[in-house]
Amino acid sequence: MERSIIDKLFKIDKTIIVGLGLIILGFIILVTDFIDSFVTNLLWPLLEGSSEGKTVLFLGMLGLILIISSLINQNNSIKHRLYPDNDYHLKYILFVVVILLCCAVLGLIIEFYIRYKLGISFFTILTSLDPSTSTTSPMHSHAYKSILGYLSKSFVPAHVNTSSSILKFVFPYALIVVPIWIVSFICGVIGLSDMKPLHKAITTIALTLALIGILDGGMFSQPFLIGIGFLLLMYFSNGKIGIKYFIKPVVIMGYILLVGMIIEVGGSDMSYHTLSVINQTEPVDMSQYNVTNIEVHGDVTTYTLATKTDDKQLIRQIFASFKGKADVTFMSWNFYSYLDNPTMRQRQAAKNIS
Repeated sequence: MERSIIDKLFKIDKTIIVGLGLIILGFIILVTDFIDSFVTNLLWPLLEGSSEGKTVLFLGMLGLILIISSLINQNNSIKHRLYPDNDYHLKYILFVVVILLCCAVLGLIIEFYIRYKLGISFFTILTSLDPSTSTTSPMHSHAYKSILGYLSKSFVPAHVNTSSSILKFVFPYALIVVPIWIVSFICGVIGLSDMKPLHKAITTIALTLALIGILDGGMFSQPFLIGIGFLLLMYFSNGKIGIKYFIKPVVIMGYILLVGMIIEVGGSDMSYHTLSVINQTEPVDMSQYNVTNIEVHGDVTTYTLATKTDDKQLIRQIFASFKGKADVTFMSWNFYSYLDNPTMRQRQAAKNIS
């Protein structure tokens, strides 16, 4: 009897130790430089993050979930109250999926409202120029990230883009993410704590990805889609393993991806880029952009750009050109420019040679 109690405590202790180790690793990556690039590149397929910010959040959340889950599992009294029946944990997971999807839709509505009140097309990339450069768009929203950026700006390294300059456009509406995020985290941890080991491990990673994705990227971000997809799989499989349990999650995720593709492709401006500049205070040399038309309506100056430059490079150029000379810009996107830019052509040429 004593031996079994000791073994059980040792098992719980190992889980907590792993959780603490992940949190410490995240802290080391935050304050040092010697392993951040390696870990960030390793987690790129899941997080799609260019800086260590997502990596630190990912490791810290994983560690915290492991610790809380272990504490729940060692208290039978709490478990009996949280799980009235064997499948009750699935209700927590379903609740998390539903409110996170609702929150993601609200993020799209906020993106629409920002542009609507300024008379700007929904199918544009917002670039805030003051006090720092940050972007947000329906396809990769930083509306909710700006809330996190504001709360964490005092201890996050300067090179990590917190998107806090977006806050003035989405406040106070984006604050809705705070209670939803907290409730999703709590309910998600409760739900996964009563799962079998394999499903618990998958759900832990999926929950973490979904919570990171809702903040950084929104509805169509890579972490959010992966996270929600696997949460749905864990819900429908209910502790079982089999191909048939993939059908419903794949169908649901297919609908979400279809909506994303309709917005991405349908909203593309293939013939030219439209650049709307709000409160331009100084003239800008636009010779490199091949401007074909300029319109001024109040504090909005709209440029028509006949350029073949891909969207990412064009946004960087606009950063440099309008920094300190305007409040914010809105640029239409061209999905097809990514398929026909120098980087993609080099990849295709290398593929053909090989």
